[in-house]
Amino acid sequence: MFFFESFYYFYSLKTKLFYNEMKHIRLIFSAILLSLVVPCGYAQTLQDSLAIAHAQWHTDTLQHGAVCMYTNIHVFDSPQQISIIKYDPKKYKTQIVQAPQMTMTSHLAKENQAEAAINGSYFNVKTGAPTTFIRLDGIVRGETTRAEAFRTDGAISTDKNKIKIHTFDSITSKKLGKKYKNILAAGPLLLKNGVRQMAPTFPENTGKATKGNAHSSDVPQGFFKRHPRAFIGITPDNQIMMVVVDGRFKKHSVGMSIDELSYLAKQLGMRDALNLDGGGSSTLWNNKTGIVNHPYDNKKFDHEGEREVSNAILVIPNK
Repeated sequence: MFFFESFYYFYSLKTKLFYNEMKHIRLIFSAILLSLVVPCGYAQTLQDSLAIAHAQWHTDTLQHGAVCMYTNIHVFDSPQQISIIKYDPKKYKTQIVQAPQMTMTSHLAKENQAEAAINGSYFNVKTGAPTTFIRLDGIVRGETTRAEAFRTDGAISTDKNKIKIHTFDSITSKKLGKKYKNILAAGPLLLKNGVRQMAPTFPENTGKATKGNAHSSDVPQGFFKRHPRAFIGITPDNQIMMVVVDGRFKKHSVGMSIDELSYLAKQLGMRDALNLDGGGSSTLWNNKTGIVNHPYDNKKFDHEGEREVSNAILVIPNK
């Protein structure tokens, strides 16, 4: 009898330990699945990746080798017009310029004999003053305002023509602001070292974010939704890409959310990418064809709706 009781006891104990172990394994497995699913819980699909990979690009080579390209594709269940200028920074000087008063990106480019240009960072639309940190030739020209802090978590520097994209926050801003003589803060940061930076997600009928690792929970909902967008990125082989996505045109291009934009940057092969001022400010220009994208300020899908801005990033051929 003792033998059977002992056997039953050890059998029950072993069975209990086995099920506890299996339960533990299931929990670990579930956690792994969750970690894989949650960060990728965006609207993007395999079809979106294929659409971007197989896009038919219209291309034009500029005088000193930069390539201008654009396409219209159906991605993220919507039409999207994407324009890009890609260049080798060894052949050009990348220069951040601050206008003395609001002026168009194309005007700043022409005044400085640029071959290509994209609009810069955020500004006060009434005064034209920059609302994000900007330092040019060692002189601070603007500071990040409290209202812009929620989205200004990155910066681009151009010292000695070495283009770098940085994390820019309350800890790093003072250090970067002193280290680099030419630096412009913007954001949100889309990619850093090939890793997509998570933007907040929003429950329906609310104006507050509930998830996201880089932004506070009370950021404006509207900014992260679909709009015209402009951003700049660096590839692993240190080529520079300036990109504009047209938006607010239902039939032609609806624009992208910050989340979709980071996905696009990743699919385009960038290592680091930084969002710039978007909306009606989004402008991509070259000296061969003029405005490449379709700026929204005149609410027409043409090339005439360019907005006056505060600063811009220019691509100037080496002499």
